[in-house]
Amino acid sequence: MSYEQFVEKIAAVIREQVKEPLYLSIHATIKNNGYERKGIAFSEKGINISPTIYLEEYYEKFIRGSDVESLAEQVLEMYYKVRVKHTWKEDTVQDYQNIKDKIIYKLVNRERNKELLSQVPHEDYLDLAVLFYVMVDIDETGGQMATMLIRNEHLVWWKVSAEEIRRRAELNTEKLLPYEFSAMCMVIEEMLGDRDMGDEDWRNLKEQENMYVLTNHIRSGGASVLLYTGRLEAISAYFKENYYILPSSIHEVIIIPESRALPREEMECVIREVNETQVQAEEFLSDHAYYYDRVKKEITV
Repeated sequence: MSYEQFVEKIAAVIREQVKEPLYLSIHATIKNNGYERKGIAFSEKGINISPTIYLEEYYEKFIRGSDVESLAEQVLEMYYKVRVKHTWKEDTVQDYQNIKDKIIYKLVNRERNKELLSQVPHEDYLDLAVLFYVMVDIDETGGQMATMLIRNEHLVWWKVSAEEIRRRAELNTEKLLPYEFSAMCMVIEEMLGDRDMGDEDWRNLKEQENMYVLTNHIRSGGASVLLYTGRLEAISAYFKENYYILPSSIHEVIIIPESRALPREEMECVIREVNETQVQAEEFLSDHAYYYDRVKKEITV
């Protein structure tokens, strides 16, 4: 069964299970980098949100042997959780005063989002673009946040300018999503948890440490920390030298002091290889290394 057939089957099973006026439709959405995701859109009379639940993780469970009926129950349960948690009053989104303190920004690749950029307020940054969102909810324990992309029509509703949206995002993002700057070995240690590499292996890794991870505290959309006021300057003061920035994904970047970096051509080969083999299409940020000059206080491609 293909993913598309699986989505149709799950929708059919849910339609048979529900006894209330819950309407389902198959919805395809163009996400970051032009990546298309297909899922089930839910709408319900009297409920002012219509969430789309994407089914890739459920499809993986199906491939591993889970039955469609139990997976359909899980999807329906997820909808009810989202409905309760994210239901806003009817006028919440329409009233700018309700959302102005929740506006944040994210960084995306500019070339791969050309079509989207014609529909949304944005700013250019290097070979990237800054997009603006309303933070609907944040799950700090799960490292996730629910956001609503701000489009041109929202500016008309709210009777505000793109400059006002940018200003609000600058005020809010660092406050709502504080930065996190860690040595790569510490990130690896956290990921491994109780699994032991051995004291000698850890000692060698820490002694040879030349890579650092820059992200936000929930590690979601964390590449935007590059825009935080004074953050790049503070990192150069810590290293006491210039450094390279490798775009790992939209969620984080890798920092390498210049004295410990590979030649730029080799780094970009590594970036391209990782992007092609390890990074999901929707999370791709850039194939280029960036360079921070601590004297000029500027970042360049």
